[in-house]
Amino acid sequence: MVSSYLWGRASDALGRRKPLIVGGLAGVAVAYFLLSQVTGFDGAWAVRLGEAAAMAAYSTTSLALMGDLLSTSGARGKRMGAYRGIGSLAFAGGALIGGRLADAYSMRMTFGLAAVFYLVAALIALLLRDPRVIAPANGPVGGRRPIVFRLPSSVFRLGLGLPWLFLAGVFLWQMTWNGQASMWPNYMASLGYAKTAISSLWGLAGLIEAPSMLLAGQLSDVVGRAALLTAGGVGASVVMLGYLLFSGTLLALLGVQIVRGMTFGSYTANAMTFAVESGDERMRGANSGLLNTVSGAGQLVGLYLGGTLVQAQGFPFMWAAFAVTALLSAVCFAALRRRTTQERIPA
Repeated sequence: MVSSYLWGRASDALGRRKPLIVGGLAGVAVAYFLLSQVTGFDGAWAVRLGEAAAMAAYSTTSLALMGDLLSTSGARGKRMGAYRGIGSLAFAGGALIGGRLADAYSMRMTFGLAAVFYLVAALIALLLRDPRVIAPANGPVGGRRPIVFRLPSSVFRLGLGLPWLFLAGVFLWQMTWNGQASMWPNYMASLGYAKTAISSLWGLAGLIEAPSMLLAGQLSDVVGRAALLTAGGVGASVVMLGYLLFSGTLLALLGVQIVRGMTFGSYTANAMTFAVESGDERMRGANSGLLNTVSGAGQLVGLYLGGTLVQAQGFPFMWAAFAVTALLSAVCFAALRRRTTQERIPA
């Protein structure tokens, strides 16, 4: 949450995305290697903090790079959906393999394999080329560069071309999604599902996410990003209610996981596209970082609420509470759609 915006500002100031992408992936590889070796809780905490900072450098800067590449495209939603959908396919594969490795061997082996994959990704990223030199935020290329870590007044306005309604919807959606996701494996385990079954169900959702992102991105190019973001909020509420009512039946749970994948695809691809197409290339890294920072804030609150609600009132109460917050995110996105539609209508 803290480092995402700073990494975005740094990439804007550097005028390049590649160094931070490569460095971020390499840092995550080191973190997962260390995580496979730690022997105590305190050591794991320290490694996870480093992993979070490195992952923020990669995720923020790679999103800004996609914005640079798609800045002149008339099918940004479709192509962003394809880009993010590849990530979901990889997640599905990791989820299917990870649980089986943990059951058959150990968690340490799973973390070690993840370190190898991230290292390979960093080496591949060395082949990337920035599309062009990005003009610094305070002037043309070759002018005086801004101080990367000085917080401008725009930080306190949280403006930078991202509307408040969008940021509020992002916060609520991420709070809902990450709060329930943190408790979902525990909930499944309490119902008697094994690690392999749990990871397979999560992998199914990941498989659905990829085509859903492509379809949602393509549809948003026609009806607008806010409409698909609204659908993502409503869908998240339906998923929460599905877990509340149908988790005891495997066949019904498979259906909920399909809706889960479609919901995640509808929100994620369009949130990313909305953020990078707001403003020009000089603030694209900062806007990408702001999206990730607000997402991180929502995630942090959700992680706290998930366990707290379960411990205080039980799993059913948590699912019901998050169904409400998901609907609130849909209200924010629907209001955003109305405002952006009105802005397109000539006075």
